Order: sequence, then C-alpha cells, then structure tokens
Amino acid sequence: MELSEILKELRLEAGLTQKELANKIKIGQSTIVGYEKGEREATLTNLSRYADYFNVSIDFLAGRVDDFGSRTVAPMGDTTTADERDLLEVYRTLSPELRETLWGLLATWTPSKTLKSKKKV
Repeated sequence: MELSEILKELRLEAGLTQKELANKIKIGQSTIVGYEKGEREATLTNLSRYADYFNVSIDFLAGRVDDFGSRTVAPMGDTTTADERDLLEVYRTLSPELRETLWGLLATWTPSKTLKSKKKV
C-alpha cells in the first residue's frame, strides 16, 4: 500500500476530516490533501506527527511493517532467525516491570557486560 493510501485510511478510520486532522497535528489542510493524493512528499517531521497521533511507527506509514509490527521489507543483511523474531515479538508484549525482570534474569545467565550494564526499561 502506498503512503497516500495509508495516511488517508488512518484518517478515515479515526473518523476525521482533513481539516480536523490538520488542526490536531498542526499541519496545513492543503498539505494533507497533497499527501493523500500522492502529489506531495511528506517530510520526516510531518510523518512523525502522523505516527505520534495515530500511535503507529514511521515504518508502518512507509508500508514496511503490517498492522501487527511484522516486517514486510527485510533490512539488507538481516540475519535474524525465526526464533529471534519470536522472542522479540514476545518481549514487545511485556509490561515494563516484566521487561526489567527479564533483563535481570538475562544478566545472571550470561557473562555479557552489556547485559549487566543495561539500563532499566
């Protein structure tokens, strides 16, 4: 799906007019019209505003991940295994408290200095 389609779909799903969205994310309505028609390229600043408002990632807006956070485009040189992706998916579902507990366990199980010096989540 193209960026223009994604931006329009997010706005419509939220039940917003272009003018209402423009006011909420503080960009011009004509800018939103240009984005949704594919006649204008979005700036990183404005993509960030969309991402923050709709609680999605910029990768999602770019069509690189689906609704569930699964990559649709693998980065060059990505050697992540299926098990590693599964672990990451589970980690993302954990509360901050459980993430902190997990880091503590990992620090006791591995000699890695990076784990022992890991900042609390």
